[in-house]
Order: sequence, then C-alpha cells, then structure tokens
Amino acid sequence: MKTVELAWKSLKKNKLRSFLTSLGIIIGAATIVLVIEMGVGAAQKIEEQYSNMSVTTILVNAPSTADGRRSKVSVDDIKPLLTSPYIESVIPQLSGNMQVSGGQESYQAGILGSYPELKESADIKMARGKFFTEEDEKNHNKVAVLGATVAEELYGDRRADVVGQTIKIGRKTFDIIGVAEYKGGSIGPISIDNSVIMPYSTAYRYVLGQKGKFNLNMQATSVEELDLAMEEAARILRKQHNIRPGMIDDFRLRDMGANVQSAKSSARTMSLLLGGVGFVVLLVGGIGIMNVMHIIVKERTKEIGIRKAIGAKRIYILLQFLFEAIILSAFGALVGVIIATIAYYFMQKYGMDVVFVWWAYGLSVLFTVAIGVFFGYQPALNASHLKPVDTLRYE
Repeated sequence: MKTVELAWKSLKKNKLRSFLTSLGIIIGAATIVLVIEMGVGAAQKIEEQYSNMSVTTILVNAPSTADGRRSKVSVDDIKPLLTSPYIESVIPQLSGNMQVSGGQESYQAGILGSYPELKESADIKMARGKFFTEEDEKNHNKVAVLGATVAEELYGDRRADVVGQTIKIGRKTFDIIGVAEYKGGSIGPISIDNSVIMPYSTAYRYVLGQKGKFNLNMQATSVEELDLAMEEAARILRKQHNIRPGMIDDFRLRDMGANVQSAKSSARTMSLLLGGVGFVVLLVGGIGIMNVMHIIVKERTKEIGIRKAIGAKRIYILLQFLFEAIILSAFGALVGVIIATIAYYFMQKYGMDVVFVWWAYGLSVLFTVAIGVFFGYQPALNASHLKPVDTLRYE
C-alpha cells in the first residue's frame, strides 16, 4: 500500500505530464468501447431490417434500364413465375410515402399495397380487427390496416381501438379494418410498422398509381433450391419481357439470405478496421507511457540510489515504477470509458445505431491496464537493477 501511495505522489508532482502521457490511452480506451457498441448496433440493425424475410425470400426489383426505359416488371409476371417448380409463391408490393390524416393528427406514413398473402408472408399479427381479404382486392375496396407506429402517431396508442373509423390519404377516405401488432422489422426497405397496408389494386388505383415503387416478393420452395429459383425467375422474366441475348435486364433479383450475410460481413469488417485503429492508438499510448517512464527513471536516478543505500529492496523499486505505469493506464481507461459513455448517449440522441454493451467497458479497462503493465515493466525493471554506487554518482 505504501508503494502505491509513493507512486501516486510521484505522478501528482507533474500533473500535466501525467495527463498528456495518458491521452493516447484515453482515446484508445474510448475507441474500443464505441467500436464494439457500433458493431453490435450495426448487426442488430441488419437483423431488424431483414427480420420479416425468410432465407428463401427473393425480391424482384423494377429499376429503370440504362437507357432510361421503364421496367416491365408487373403483376402480369406473377402467373408465369408460378409455373416454376422452384417458386412457391409470388406477391406484388407497391410502396410509397403519403400524408395520412386520422383523429386529430397527420403523419407522413408509408403506403404498402399487396395481396392478402402478405399477412402470412411477413408474419403480420393483428392487435385489432382483421386483415384485408381476396374480395377486398378484387373489388378495390378502400380499406386499410394501420401499422403500429402509424396508429401510435395518429391516435396515441399502438393498439388503438380504431376499427370502423376512417383515415384520409390525399383526398380519399379509407375505412380502418385493423391495426397490426408492432413488429420492429421491415421487408427490405419497407417498414411494416410505419405503413398503411391495403389491397394492391386499391393502392394502385386510388393512392400511388405509377408513381409507386413496385417489386415482387418471391418465396423459393427451399433453401437448397434457391439458386435454381433465381435462375428460373431470370429466364421467365427475360422471356416475358422479350429480352434477347446481349440486352440489359430490366429487373434485378436480390437473394435476401445472401444480402443479410453480405451486410453482416461488411459490418464485421468495418468493426475490425475501427477496432484495429483503437488497438494502434492504445499501442501508441503504451509506447508513450514507456518513454515517459524511462525519462522518470533517469530524473530520479539519485533518489533510487539513496533508497537502495538505506535498504530498499529491488522488488519495491520495481513495484513503485510499475504502479506508476498502471495508475497512468488505469486513469486513461477510466476517463476513456467515461468519454465513451457520454459519446454513446449523444450518438443515441442523434439516431445513430449503437447498443449499450456492458462487457465492452470491462474489456476496454482490462486491455488498457494490460497495455500499461506491458509497457511499464521494462522501465521499472531497469530502475530496480540500478546499482547504488552508480546512482549516487549520477548528476
């Protein structure tokens, strides 16, 4: 305990130097915590984004072609695609954003038009009322199912009992027939919670028309036949759209399972790169501690000689200087995790994808102190091996 006290008093004599020595450690410790929290946040965001899609989901997007022509992907492609033995189901999705009014509030919500099969495909559970039916689709009925977020924004409650009431989208009035349970996920870029869901024919005729973003949601019969399903889908769509060999496709197939893995891999790579930066900063900080400790040993050579001459053991000399290095690194770790905590709350406040990870703080402190011990040991060892005769003569 006396050794720790001596080490602390020694560092207090030159506060500015001690702080500057710890600066690299502070930055490194904070970086490690934030990298882990951002990495976990990115992984959770990816999981959330694709949570409503199975690994057999294939999205058929309808981008504009290179020469500006509009894609021919439409509901007319559904029947031909279903002739493939590798494709289990195909439903259309027409989406866009519109101002929705209900109760006393207005909200910029997503509009999602699809077939009744969307309920099963996206695993939508109802908090109130029911989902629309095949009859609603055929008759273009002006009915709507509210996503949980839309219900909360318009009526103040995710599970609001508003079945039978009406909402306005543009100048059109729609009957609310149900409110969906909160899901927390999306179908690719489309958020279920933030959408007003209605029959495809209704969305096309009364709300979005040709301005809506169209795509097809396909399900392969199994994971093993996913590649075959994509090949078959591409062949059928080329035939349907009269795309000859050498011509550019007017559709894009996205294997959602592969997209999830690719997104996760990118997030891991970014986390590793940022973690590497944090590690390098810590190493630089550790080297700074070692250099300063060598300087301190030089400055206190005569003091070391006096202590040895009056009987101080080698181990006490070593421990004193080692504790100085440990205190510097522990101080840096403490300040670093405090800065990381403050940064975490600011990042959350401004909508960044970060998740509080308690073990990241322990790992950062442990790793930082280990760096201090590693780089502080050599100067401390040198100090303990100095000979009293040489040190007393040192000027």
